[in-house]
Amino acid sequence: MLLKEFELPIGQNVVLNPRIWEHDRLKGEVKTALLRIAKDFLEYIDVPVKVIDVVIAGSNVNYTYTNKSDLDLHIIADVDSTKCDREAMELFDAKRLLYKKERDISVKGIPVELYVEDHRTPAVSAAYSLLKDQWIREPERVKQDWDKSEVDRMTKVWKTLFSAAIKTGDLRTCRTVLKLLREYRKKGLKAQGEYSVANLVYKSLRNDQTVEGLVTLVNKLHSQQLSLKEQ
Repeated sequence: MLLKEFELPIGQNVVLNPRIWEHDRLKGEVKTALLRIAKDFLEYIDVPVKVIDVVIAGSNVNYTYTNKSDLDLHIIADVDSTKCDREAMELFDAKRLLYKKERDISVKGIPVELYVEDHRTPAVSAAYSLLKDQWIREPERVKQDWDKSEVDRMTKVWKTLFSAAIKTGDLRTCRTVLKLLREYRKKGLKAQGEYSVANLVYKSLRNDQTVEGLVTLVNKLHSQQLSLKEQ
């Protein structure tokens, strides 16, 4: 299996990406554009949610960016305040994938990837608050190694789990696997940060559209559950 994002070495740069940063400060026009995108996404979700912050994270907020790195835009929310007929995080995941399909958004040539995050999950790697215009956690110029063989092994394990869930055609089973993957990633980030096996496995499954495929199936199964067939 090819790990699309990780076959090439992780970027090791001496400065933050100059396309979006002026030394260690986010360029004003970039901040304005990202806040406009976040506002549009919230309107697209069309579900009332209490926003705590709007944050950028990932490789482009660190020294590890490459020319293939996205700009990860996170809407930090009080998820418990969201009232809907399904699990809130599942809804947000489905909405962001639909949003991504319908729009081709970039900032300074960098694709923007949107997420909704629970405010109870604090940043464990470099992150910058757009609302406060300041660092939540500053990046470090530290060279990190990552275990490619273990990432490959665990990616295959998760692919097997996803495949088994898909074969059941059971909504609850598919939802459970997605939830377990999110929890797996969060624990890895908390314990070891951006270079944890869990985080890199998640990115690999996201990049090759494995996660998107299961989310799409969950949406389909959910629709079927709500529908009434003709006799």
